[in-house]
Amino acid sequence: MQAIKANWATLRKKANILMAVDVSGSMTANQVNGRTRLEVAVEAASDGIALLNSEDRVGLWAFSSRQGGDRLPYRVQHPLSKLDTAAYTAKLRAMKPGGQTALYATVRAAHDYMLANYDRTRVNAVVVLTDGENEYPADNDLNKLLKDIALDPDKPVKVFCIAFDKASDLKTLQAIAKASAGKTFNAQDPTMLDETFVKLLSSF
Repeated sequence: MQAIKANWATLRKKANILMAVDVSGSMTANQVNGRTRLEVAVEAASDGIALLNSEDRVGLWAFSSRQGGDRLPYRVQHPLSKLDTAAYTAKLRAMKPGGQTALYATVRAAHDYMLANYDRTRVNAVVVLTDGENEYPADNDLNKLLKDIALDPDKPVKVFCIAFDKASDLKTLQAIAKASAGKTFNAQDPTMLDETFVKLLSSF
């Protein structure tokens, strides 16, 4: 694992990645050693960022459902830009949980965003981490989502899904990843989340 981390940045193609993290209310549940699911996820994501380098472009969204004056169920925490590890990690740690899981709406919007910001010199991908299933009635048509994110060979944007906790809808996440030629990673055992991020980033 340490060898992969030490050499990966020099071996792979530069990346253009949007990470969407589930911050729904269920992420407040205790998970490991008294930490919440969100705290475990943030720590693992922060460690995963260490696998990237300053030439990569990375963005961060938080998603749940509409809250307060929010117009959309997803919120830009960090714009897609050249990686600044300290700034990115700070935004990760500042995310607050609440609401329900707007999975389909977020995946579609993130995929569209990456198409609009496509870079042919880079790997273009969406990474979705969630502990649940779609709970957003305004957008609950899985078949339409799968058609919307189907892989375009000319501008491939792959969706990589991380199923976090046993409550996550692994079957649906697998279908989402398959439609875009991405991959699904099973981290339903929360102690495996760090390793999962290594495997995910190593698959680009």
